[in-house]
Amino acid sequence: MADWREKITSVSKTKGTSAPEGAKRAGLGCLGLIVAVVSILTLLITIGLFKSGYGLMGVLTTAFLVVCIATTVLLLAPSKHNPL
Repeated sequence: MADWREKITSVSKTKGTSAPEGAKRAGLGCLGLIVAVVSILTLLITIGLFKSGYGLMGVLTTAFLVVCIATTVLLLAPSKHNPL
């Protein structure tokens, strides 16, 4: 247990460029999954708005949905790794 505490403390004290690559990927993966869940919920809201006849609000939520999907793709797609 003390070993995990030391690892967490060492990762939390490092700057973004010197953090372990695994920790960076895990953080971006978690953030990507959260944004993906928000995208799914926004899709359901958008479908409900269009079915209820609220076209203007549906268009606005569709724009937000596109931004959410683009963010999810950028976060979950593999990117160049910093060799440092």
